[in-house]
This record gives sequence, C-alpha cells and structure tokens, in this order.
Amino acid sequence: MNRDLRLILLKRLVNVPLRFVDLLVPEPDSGKFPQTQMMQHVYERMFKVYRLDCLQGTFGKHPDGNFERLLRVSRKVLVRLSEDDPYYRKWVGLTFLLAANEWGNREKDPKQLKRLIKEQWHMNINCLPDELIASYVDDFSEDALCDFLGNLARKEVGEIPAFLDHEMIGGIKQV
Repeated sequence: MNRDLRLILLKRLVNVPLRFVDLLVPEPDSGKFPQTQMMQHVYERMFKVYRLDCLQGTFGKHPDGNFERLLRVSRKVLVRLSEDDPYYRKWVGLTFLLAANEWGNREKDPKQLKRLIKEQWHMNINCLPDELIASYVDDFSEDALCDFLGNLARKEVGEIPAFLDHEMIGGIKQV
C-alpha cells in the first residue's frame, strides 16, 4: 500500500474515534500517586511544547486539533487508569524507569547521530566535525530524538499573545 495512503487511513482510524472518547472521558484530577503526578507533569510540558509549536506555524494558521486531542485523550485515559488500577500504575511507573534507561543508552556515536538527524529531519549536518558533535553529544542526541522540540520544552513562556485567540490555535488550553 502507498505510504501516504496508509498514513491517511491510519490517522482517520485514530482521529475519528478520539473525538468521541475525548467527549466521554472526563478530565482527571491531579492524582495522588507519584506515577500519576509524574505523568501529569510530562503531559503539561508536552502541551506547552505543542502550544509553542503551533505559535511557530507548524500546522499552518489553524491547527486541526487532532494531535492536541491525541495528547489530551492519552493523558485522560492513562491518568485515570493509573489512579484507579494498581496494575496499570505499575506499568506507568515501569515506563518511566525504562524511558530513563533508554535515554542513558542513547546513540552517542557522531557518525550515527549525523545519519539519524539527516534521515529523520532532513537536516544535513555532515559539515560539522565529529569532535564537535562528541563534545555536545547530549544536545545532538536530543536533536536526533526529537529535533527542535527539546528546545521548545526548555523555553520560558509567558502568556499566549493576544493576537492569537483561542480558536486560532485549536482551543489549546494554557497549562
């Protein structure tokens, strides 16, 4: 099957039901367990990055809200399950441990980082010496993993500018 067609079908398969799930699943509380609180903090930061990404025009003038909805529904479902079910809570905790371990085992070879960045983000950094990449391996590893989103996650932000009204950026709530 054509790659673009497969992507369109997959997105429709996900986006249509998520509209209903988003309406049916209520907003969770902040949570009393550490796994849930950690997850809430991670999602808060992801929503902040999403808002900044929208402000940069990544999705054009009017985001369709599908990715925001995916974030919101996954947060609602995971937080509720983690709060209510100890088995799910264990798995959420394990996810954080394994993610930290994976970051510790990330790619650090300059040649591989150059290749990953070029293949994933279509950014050719072959002109940079391997020694420079080795000196800043954490930064380049982050770029290989999530491109510029790591920079947005660290960016300090005030209010969303007044010229960007609520509807213009897909109803994104400030967290």
